[in-house]
Amino acid sequence: MADKHIFSGHSSLVLRSLTGLVNTQPNLAVIPSIKTVINADHDDTKVTLICGGGSGHEPGSTGFVGRGLLSASVCGDVFASPSARQVYGAIKAVPSKNGTLLVITNYTGDNLHFGLACQQARADGIQNVDILPVGDDVSVGRSKGALVGRRALAGTILVCKVIGAASEAGWSFEDVLKLGQGVTGAIASIACTLDHCHVPGRSEYAKIPEDTIEIGLGLHNEPGVWVVSPQPSSWDLIARMLKLILDMNNPERAFVPFDPSDSVVLLVNNMGGMSTLEMYAVVDETLLQLAQAGYKPIRVFCGSFMGSLNAPGFSLTLLNLSLVSKTVSSVEELVTFIDAPHASAAWPTSSMYSTPEALKNRTREERFINVPEEKTENVLIGGATLHVAPETLISVLKDGAQAVYESEPELTRWDTIVGDGDCGETCANGAKAVLNAVDHGLGADGEIVEVLRQLTKLIDETCGGTLGAVFSIFLAALTAEVRQRASGTSIPDLKFWGKAAAAAIETLKRSTAARIGHRTVMDALIPFVDALSTATTFEDAVRTCREGGEGTARLVAKLGRATYVTDTGNLPPDPGAMSLVFLTAGMQKGLEAVRQ
Repeated sequence: MADKHIFSGHSSLVLRSLTGLVNTQPNLAVIPSIKTVINADHDDTKVTLICGGGSGHEPGSTGFVGRGLLSASVCGDVFASPSARQVYGAIKAVPSKNGTLLVITNYTGDNLHFGLACQQARADGIQNVDILPVGDDVSVGRSKGALVGRRALAGTILVCKVIGAASEAGWSFEDVLKLGQGVTGAIASIACTLDHCHVPGRSEYAKIPEDTIEIGLGLHNEPGVWVVSPQPSSWDLIARMLKLILDMNNPERAFVPFDPSDSVVLLVNNMGGMSTLEMYAVVDETLLQLAQAGYKPIRVFCGSFMGSLNAPGFSLTLLNLSLVSKTVSSVEELVTFIDAPHASAAWPTSSMYSTPEALKNRTREERFINVPEEKTENVLIGGATLHVAPETLISVLKDGAQAVYESEPELTRWDTIVGDGDCGETCANGAKAVLNAVDHGLGADGEIVEVLRQLTKLIDETCGGTLGAVFSIFLAALTAEVRQRASGTSIPDLKFWGKAAAAAIETLKRSTAARIGHRTVMDALIPFVDALSTATTFEDAVRTCREGGEGTARLVAKLGRATYVTDTGNLPPDPGAMSLVFLTAGMQKGLEAVRQ
């Protein structure tokens, strides 16, 4: 796999890419502050459809923004979910009198961040806001994926095309949501690759050996479920992939019922590094084998829909329109939606909506939307406060953040083995933000409630992905608990923190199914919180946290991207859990420095 790129890093690459896109499409605009592309021709009488996720999957979903398809696409960093703040900003940027539907890929980080934004919108009185998670991958069976569900692949974009056309046709919010759920339940995909992709600016990445192919991988460099060597012939490869979708005798993977009499749609997706020459040959081989099995797709699409940077691989998707028609719409109407006009950059066929003249002649600057940051006071208004010695608070903050920042290489190395390698960078970004905030006065007055509130905001904005969402939700809940319990408390002891943190954990559990034994950050966080109530010293709680984090090396993942790793015999500890281990150890160091 080529590891050379035109752009040496990816810190500014996402926004540069979005800027380039909107300058090729007069109907689009970009909001740089939240890395969001919107349909400048947005009609607020139609159901708003917002999709998004980590960057690196282009053209999905930014390439599918436009009339008749998506209203907006929210972009995180490479392979990292956008923050709840970004998603909520998109909701407010493309309002609808009918309702807003958040179409998300079924990955934990996207579920958490989009879910948090949805709750914030509802709390602020925005009506008809809901989430449509899409999971179409059949590679992870029902047993192993019982908690995480199916991953999302390129079928997500096919879902967006159908419901985007329904929205444009004036369907109600409830009907669009029901249609989306019906299409999601009738779609199945499987992917394969000759090698993993390479992230610009990253030195380490997993490689697939020569004469080997992986089948059943996700979009984030996760290992495939099946490692096949020697590399099978094209006929054998596609036969294996189709069997995983169509074999109704496989109870682990028969997620969608298929029969040769069904009306189906075939979508062949380039994951980024395949030549167009080979892609159309894949289409030909797939159609030949489907015909042999009695299937004749009524629509066939080939191209780039949902990529994985420059991965030399492809995915196959089948949508069973006959199954959808049993509960929603009809096959004929569904085909009309698939063929309906659109104004997106990347959907390969069907007629295009014309761009209004007023949008065609906009200047480059007019395609950028400057949304002023909402001003928030840096002091807590009302409620109890809780003070400790400022030098203690600052020492704990700085040493904790510094420990996480210095752990980046090790966290990255571990995450490269079990995931997409972004955990180290994600944690380092959050740590740098905290260190910068301390340098600018965070904690200088020793007031803990305000510090927790600011930390929640910092982590949400800078520490993306699943881990950032988990920490943000926990910190937000901890802020509320500490504020509630602070009245009359002068010096918070371990029992105080134990009770507050235990209540915050219960709030966090409402947003994630992760528990002890699932090989996630919860394996370190829950024992640490439990220990705070019973430990004699903070060091005892830190020791318990370390035992939980290091113990994840002996666990089989039940949640997170490590769930999809087949070789579980020699895994490193979970990077998310270890980030908390490094954090608490650094906090302990900060406490000891003050005591000396």
